[in-house]
Formats: sequence, C-alpha cells, structure tokens
Amino acid sequence: MKQNLLTILTLLICSSSFGQFAFNNIEFKLKEPPESAYRIIQTEKGQLKKILEFNSENKIIFDYRETEIPPFFKWKEPHRFIYANEYGKDGRIVKRYDFNSNVGLSIYTYEYGQNPLTKTLFTQEYPETKDFKQNTNAYAYISKFKDFKQLKNSKEVEKIILSSKLKGYTEILNSKNKPIEKKEYSRMYRDTIVTSFQYNSNGDENFKKVVGISNNETKREINNTFGQDSETTEIKNFRDGQVTSVYRFANSKNQDKNTKTEFSERRGILNIRHYEYDKDDYLIKVSVYETEYNGNLIVPITSDLQKTSEMVYEYNKNGLLEKEKMTNYKKNKKDIRKYKYRIEIIE
Repeated sequence: MKQNLLTILTLLICSSSFGQFAFNNIEFKLKEPPESAYRIIQTEKGQLKKILEFNSENKIIFDYRETEIPPFFKWKEPHRFIYANEYGKDGRIVKRYDFNSNVGLSIYTYEYGQNPLTKTLFTQEYPETKDFKQNTNAYAYISKFKDFKQLKNSKEVEKIILSSKLKGYTEILNSKNKPIEKKEYSRMYRDTIVTSFQYNSNGDENFKKVVGISNNETKREINNTFGQDSETTEIKNFRDGQVTSVYRFANSKNQDKNTKTEFSERRGILNIRHYEYDKDDYLIKVSVYETEYNGNLIVPITSDLQKTSEMVYEYNKNGLLEKEKMTNYKKNKKDIRKYKYRIEIIE
C-alpha cells in the first residue's frame, strides 16, 4: 500500500478528535462463537460500521470498516477499509487484501521457503487512472464488497492479479516462525535496510537493530526489558553514528486485579493509560493520566496524577461492544456511542 502522509494524518486526527481515544476500536470476540463460518454486522444509528467474517476455525477472513473523517476533506462518503486474509493448509497467511477508499487497492502475497526458513512479501496494486487525485476518497465504492467471496471474485481483484508483482521484503525465520532477519527497502532511510531480531529464552523479542547496507550504518535500536509483571522498551534513533532521539515506553500487568497499565514519556510529561478487564477478559475501562516525568517510567496511580480522560465499555450478552462512553476532563466533554449487531451463519 502506498504511503500517504495526509491519509496517515487523517487517521491520527480521527483517533485524537475526542481526547485520547479512537471510538469503536474494540475487536469482536463472541463468548460462544459458532462452530461453522459466520459473519458479524455492526451498525450505529442504522448506519453500517463494520462487517467481520470468520472461517470455521474462527479466523478473520474479511474485515470491512467505516470511520469518521476530518471535516476539511469534505468527502461525501466515509473513509472505508477492507482487510481480507487467505490461509494455507498449515494455517499460515498466504495472501492479504488491503483496500483503502482513499489510498488505493493492494494485494500482498506471502511465499514461504525452506533451508533456511523464509517468508517473502510481494505487492500488487490496482492501477491508477490518469485522472486519479490524491485524498479524494476515490475508491469509496469499495462499500459494495460485503463478504470475502464477493471481494475475491471481483473485477478489481482480477485486475490487480494481472498487475506487476513487486518484492517487498524477505524474512529469515527461526524454528518458531519468528523473524531473525528482515531485508527491505525503506523510503524513510532511502536505503536497503537489514533488521536483526533477538529473543530471550521465553521467546520474547528483546532486541532489534536496523542497519542500512549502503554504509553499514545503524539507523535504530530497540531494547525490550522484561520483569516479572512488566516490560520496558527503549528506542534509539541514530544519524551519522550519533543518537538523535530516545523514546521510552513501558507496561505493567496485575493479573490478580485484571489490569494493565501503559506508560510513555514525551517532552517531560509522563502519559499513563490504565486498562481494566472483567473476569472474561473483556476491556471495561481505560483511564488516562498525566504527570511530570521525574525519571521513573513506571509509577503507581495515585491522587497526585491528573486524570485527563476516560472510556467506559459495555457489552451485550454475546460479548459484543454495545455502548462506549468517553469523558474528556480537560475539555469537560462527554460522548456516547451505541452499536447494534446481526450475526449470520455461513453455510
């Protein structure tokens, strides 16, 4: 999929337009999924929002979404996305359809090799017409695709399959199908880069290094440190052999209280997101706090912290998100979204 700065900006604005939350961001998880293939259709105020289709193994094979857009684009229709997956006999993904109503239509094919184990990505894209203009939501018509079969048999997919097949990247995998090396061209660095991965004895990724092959220069290093109930990440960006920026993130879990907390520091402010789950592991509340960063990345949640926003989630008897309520304490603003569902069994 072509990278487009304004499209990325659109998504960031949609995610932050109500404080620090993206609405309708909870994935579907039925408490008792059918044994056969099925489809879940979500609406809000009678308008279609999502369609998710699952195969008989409860894997998502078709995902259709409609999201809000910033008013300055003045599009007549919502921003729409379709993600669809095909799996091989061994359960590995072999093809991914990525349709974006604003950016374009792409198909990614994954090919697996032996000796060594490899995974290679190839990309094919829907050819643009001469009158195509960026950021016009030109492919809004993808709303016509309502299931995987219809998408796969479409003239758009047929046309993409006939287009040029471009190699994206190749990963060398370990025996657990995790990458130990990835080679690709990066537009950000304008260079072919090699990313090396390392894992601890538990199989957790604890180090990643990005190197440009033109001059063997390190571009980025990512260190993950694991505690008993916590994980800390440090990202270092380099230029000409010197560190240009450092970002730190952390998360901690309290299994006894069904909670998780994420911490991130930026420009002297520590941002804290506290997640609460019910006994069935459904997210029921997210609270966001801010405080001055004093050198400690993981801190306890106390009354000294400023609570900036909160999201509360409610589910129906099937385990599907029914209501979400956002409170923005900084702006003294509240918003409530309600959703309805239809579940269809696919014969």
